[in-house]
Amino acid sequence: MNTDATINIGSTHSVCQDYVIARSGYVILSDGCSSSPDTDIGARLLVKALDQRLTQPGDIEELHRESARVALAWANMIGLPPESVAATLMSIHVSGDDLVIACSGDGVIMLESQAGVLDVYAISSPSGYPFYPSYVHQPDRLAELVENDRYIKQIKHSSGITTSDSPTITFKLNAADYKYAAIASDGMTSFYSKHVGPLSLPDVLKEFWSFKNSHGAFVQRRMKCFRKDTQPKDWQHADDLAIGVIHLGDEHVRQSSQNVLER
Repeated sequence: MNTDATINIGSTHSVCQDYVIARSGYVILSDGCSSSPDTDIGARLLVKALDQRLTQPGDIEELHRESARVALAWANMIGLPPESVAATLMSIHVSGDDLVIACSGDGVIMLESQAGVLDVYAISSPSGYPFYPSYVHQPDRLAELVENDRYIKQIKHSSGITTSDSPTITFKLNAADYKYAAIASDGMTSFYSKHVGPLSLPDVLKEFWSFKNSHGAFVQRRMKCFRKDTQPKDWQHADDLAIGVIHLGDEHVRQSSQNVLER
């Protein structure tokens, strides 16, 4: 098993407000709100708070909720307003045979099966106001979201569009079924070309999603190649972009193969 991640500032930003870390067996990502102050710091605080807790036993929704509470306390300790923690929180981790993915806010989830089929979930907020995990601990902000029906999330998948009112959307899957699992900030949906305008997520992933191997900094290498390949097309992403990927190693590959043989 190997993990890697990359962060890239958007063409319309002067400060990158995304943050992602890749550890052994897990990835954590946060995307700060562009219109709130110091969310580049808030995003880091959220990631660091969950980094201290993700390997502990517990429900992933509760871990996200507690990490937001801790990040708010840290922000207050260093003199930042609570608005600085207006940021999404996403995570992937492997626990035993389970692959657990969680999204508090919005973002993109990508799963490649052992057969090489790519499955994508794009989570967004139709109202334009993401349900940030910090809002759970801010009664006034939470009440405002509920009163104006801004707490609903939309989940786009090849099978259709569904909605959720949960602060954290979770997936628990069989790790042996997948070769790669990835999370990305919504910067993945902000690509455009001066020649053709906005680019669709399938078009972007068609160019990006191709890993020759999973050794070392494989996501960073892939991003460099992607930029080189799309530069003649003048592709850019307006929003900041963070991507973290887990390659589910040989142990899971062998297990999956054995499961296929036994069916």
